[in-house]
Amino acid sequence: MSIETLPPRQKQVLNLIVQLTEEHGYPPSLAELATAMGLRNRMTVHQHVVALKKKGMVMWEPGLNRSLRVLNSMDADVSFLGGENRANVADEQSQPRGIPLAGTIAAGRPLDAVQSDEYLEVDSQYRETGCFALKIKGDSMIDDGIYDGDYVIVKPQPSPRNGEIVVATLDDGTATLKRFFKEDGRFRLQPANSTMEPIFVDAATNLEIQGVVVALFRKMS
Repeated sequence: MSIETLPPRQKQVLNLIVQLTEEHGYPPSLAELATAMGLRNRMTVHQHVVALKKKGMVMWEPGLNRSLRVLNSMDADVSFLGGENRANVADEQSQPRGIPLAGTIAAGRPLDAVQSDEYLEVDSQYRETGCFALKIKGDSMIDDGIYDGDYVIVKPQPSPRNGEIVVATLDDGTATLKRFFKEDGRFRLQPANSTMEPIFVDAATNLEIQGVVVALFRKMS
């Protein structure tokens, strides 16, 4: 696949991977890519990287820190990463295995996602599908059994079905966890708490779905 056929954001991600690797001598983290793209959280970057990996354009091991690099076989007008960068990847083999803990997500009113460089150790079935974890803040999903302090596992999926629990980024860049419903001319983000009102978003507004919730984890004290 040629870089010319990629969406503009994915082209930008590819070029930034190469640029930041050349500048620093090691591959960038998702958080560093998000900063370079002017984004407030790394969930959008995660989605683009997963798409590029599926297209065979990048190598990325979600449970391995700084493993991101552009593949030499890619037909693209970018610089390719050399052997010294592959060595940097090898140096990280002792890093924790798991899925990225992308930060904190609001189960209440929307808020800016808080970034984290931690990993949540879970079954390989989630790591291999490009999932990421988010820690819940708030109580808007308690009727679905999702409580403040829980962890949800999110699978990248920009086109959810009605009724699925999603991570949604609103037009102002804030993020929230809600049930998704597509209605006539608008989207409804429905809390699972009878004391809270839904969020309505006009269909013409830039509502970005980062993924759907596929699992819930709770640490027992």
